Amino acid sequence: MLALALALVLVEHSRSENGCLEYGCYQDVTNADRLLVVGRWTNQAVLENHYENERFRQLVTQFADLVVEAPPSVSLYEVVEMDRL
Repeated sequence: MLALALALVLVEHSRSENGCLEYGCYQDVTNADRLLVVGRWTNQAVLENHYENERFRQLVTQFADLVVEAPPSVSLYEVVEMDRL
């Protein structure tokens, strides 16, 4: 799967960036053609730098050429830590 190989390059690149706490790619167990990329960053500024990074932009453009159902999308979440549920 070309998209998975591309995602692994994106993960490797992103993990090397300053401010990256976590970055991973996950493949849907019921649909191998569906990927989820999740990242966690130290703050909003480093995340914005990540989006502006030329290598990131190149990789995302390559993803757009492979996606059939819908264009790649980004959702941002703020993590709120709790002592217990």
